[in-house]
Amino acid sequence: MISLQRDSDWKRIRTVISPTFTIGKLKRMTLLIVECVDTMNDNIDKIIAKGNGKLTAPVDMKPVIGAYIMESIIQVAFGRKVSFLDDTKNPIIENCRKMLSRGFVSNIRIAIILMTPKVAKMFKLTIFSKEITEFFRNLTLKLIDDTKRVVETGTPVKRVHFLHLMLESMKANNNEAMNGSEEYADSKSGEKYEDIQATDDMVDKSLSYDELIAQCMVFLTGGYESTANTLSICLYSIAKHPEVQQKLYEEINKFFEQKKSSDKSSETLYSLKYMDAVIDETLRLFPVLMSLQRAPGEDYELKGTGITIKKDHVCLDRKVHNPYTYLPFGAGPRNCLGMRMAMLEIKLALVNLVQRYVFHATEIKVFP
Repeated sequence: MISLQRDSDWKRIRTVISPTFTIGKLKRMTLLIVECVDTMNDNIDKIIAKGNGKLTAPVDMKPVIGAYIMESIIQVAFGRKVSFLDDTKNPIIENCRKMLSRGFVSNIRIAIILMTPKVAKMFKLTIFSKEITEFFRNLTLKLIDDTKRVVETGTPVKRVHFLHLMLESMKANNNEAMNGSEEYADSKSGEKYEDIQATDDMVDKSLSYDELIAQCMVFLTGGYESTANTLSICLYSIAKHPEVQQKLYEEINKFFEQKKSSDKSSETLYSLKYMDAVIDETLRLFPVLMSLQRAPGEDYELKGTGITIKKDHVCLDRKVHNPYTYLPFGAGPRNCLGMRMAMLEIKLALVNLVQRYVFHATEIKVFP
């Protein structure tokens, strides 16, 4: 997995994967996510239909949103259309549930892998069980074979998934991803950074099958909880602040009326500035990352003693408005590769939900 790699291995994998998450490539995958948004709307309508068009009890939106995010990831990563709430016997869904349900033992195992990788290697510890790994290995290998035939022949396809784009990136070993430095935007400011020069002795212009499988699995685990939680909290927050929900509704409606189109493409979403502000404020108040960890590549003498500052003291100060006091997707060379994908999922869902429904918050005993 790329998150566990260092130095040249990390640079090699990042160089291959990065082109997959450019704005242009995400446009090619938008159709898949829109289909999942439609399924989410259908799921909500089914709940409403049970009460003859009226809600007789509060609806827990977290399972509905979780299903939408997981269906989006499976569509985008593996090109497989599933119904997470209805098709519970589907082996892909069963193994996804097993992968995401972590207990005490699995948490200890993950902690050992992250904190003491040498010990983990000695005892051959893995993040996922052998059964889950083998299932996704077989699924990915079959998809690789199917996709390779399409990529090698250059056959045009309408439904493009993550693995397809990675194989395209590996095939185009002389494109801009493989030459020179990698340029990417900071998660908040849009300021450009450059990675270290990707030279031939450092970069093998392909990934092994095991590395491809690992990236698909980290796509599932890394993109699910963080995105689902952010969207859930965002909906709860606008429900608690109906004036914000109304203003967001008006912005969305006004935009589509002026455009005289209902097209919800990725380009459209960048024009909704108030929606951007709502999502940013959600991420500021309720960041999905507990901490950002970095390790120096060589010995470095620090001045003074390192300190840890609680996010509450930085992010929640109403007297200070500084975009750099919070970094929801990290920053620099190791910023979150999937940040554009996560924002696309959130925005597509939010536009549809706010247009179709009015959300009211119920009183809950515990809220972060």
